[in-house]
Amino acid sequence: MLNKIKAKLLTPLVLYLLVDLIAKGLQFVFLPSASHILTIEAYGKLTLILALLTALAPIVSLSSEAAYSVFFNRVKGSEKVKLFAACLLVSLSGLALFSSLVLMLSLINDQLIFKIISLRQDVALICVVVFFEFLITLSLLTNRLTFQKIKYFISYLFYVGSKFLVGMSSIYMFESPNSYLLAILANNVVFAGIFLSYTFGLRNLVNELRKFPQDYYKKVFNYATIILPVTLFSVVNSLVDKAFISNFLSISDLANYTSVFLLAGALQIIIMALNKSYMPKLLKLYSLEGYRALNSVSKDTTRFLLIVSLCYAGSIFLSPILFTLLFDEGITFYPQVFIVLSLAFSFNSIYILYTNVLSLEEKTAKFKMFGFLIALCINIPLSYGLTLKFGLFGAAISTLLSTLVAASVLSLFVSKVVLRFYLLKTYLAFVTFMSLIAFTIIYFELYSFTLLD
Repeated sequence: MLNKIKAKLLTPLVLYLLVDLIAKGLQFVFLPSASHILTIEAYGKLTLILALLTALAPIVSLSSEAAYSVFFNRVKGSEKVKLFAACLLVSLSGLALFSSLVLMLSLINDQLIFKIISLRQDVALICVVVFFEFLITLSLLTNRLTFQKIKYFISYLFYVGSKFLVGMSSIYMFESPNSYLLAILANNVVFAGIFLSYTFGLRNLVNELRKFPQDYYKKVFNYATIILPVTLFSVVNSLVDKAFISNFLSISDLANYTSVFLLAGALQIIIMALNKSYMPKLLKLYSLEGYRALNSVSKDTTRFLLIVSLCYAGSIFLSPILFTLLFDEGITFYPQVFIVLSLAFSFNSIYILYTNVLSLEEKTAKFKMFGFLIALCINIPLSYGLTLKFGLFGAAISTLLSTLVAASVLSLFVSKVVLRFYLLKTYLAFVTFMSLIAFTIIYFELYSFTLLD
């Protein structure tokens, strides 16, 4: 019995989900902890730095880890080292290109995008940090692709634990977001050296880099350029609200918004965990049944959205308590902003279900780009106008509407692919039900404040 339980716990799916939840959990704890140490100005800048670290990672690496995953099993033996070296060189190209762009923009205005972030100093340093983090990610990905699940679990756990402790220590000792960046850079350099040593060996890797694996470089670079537009659209879209808030409102508002955003984003962690369980079943059935698999997983789809609905409803009532417990008293909680942002994350579950369908075939995967593109085209003018007029609530409304429109656009592409309006009734019912919950709670909150006045 114990052996069976142990075998189930050590399955790749369970181990990957567990370490992913631990990593997300440490990220979730980091910001609230920092809010108790830093001044509101330093904390506001730190929230923006963390957002940029996440957003710029796929741009600097040119998403070459995706190409590495695709080509890894197609090559054998020593050719894998060449592929690894090619991905490293493509990422170096991305670092050089993006850093050059950042430096040129800084000549126009060093605070061109964010008034509290220096392009020349902060963003350039962030690019170097994410480059070394990419080397770590590529080494860990190699463990996954070679089915070294225990090695992957221990290595990844050790890295995220060290990153949290080093980052938290730097915040505690120096009380500066810039010190945090330097500490994380040092941590990434050390771990990149260790991981590269035991993955393929530094000597072998250096030899391949000297030879310059041109064929693999071209393959990886060409693949990266195909998915780069999707990456760019998603990155810009994720930073639009924060850019306008940092420029039009105060640093305090930015700190409050990103803190509420973080708490609302906990729902996204649940959604991604659900999808990691949902997608493998869909892929397996699709290989046997084609698009009829969508009917076979209809109950799973309904269960997926039902769990999201319950988590959303629960988060609304628990969020004020959790926020007070987690964050410093100087950080303000805005219930209406939380409700709207949580609703946006809930609607994103529909978007993910549609992208799952488009990901089933290579020829339809490109349609995912249009969802990001249209969301971006809507989000920029909406966020500009609504943030100016309604402040943080306007920024949240813009995020919600762009997410809803992106999901609606993808529903049309999916319907074209499967030749029917897939998930239409469920989509409309889900959006209507969730919107009613949000509208009712916001209305009663505003009405209660009016009565008190």
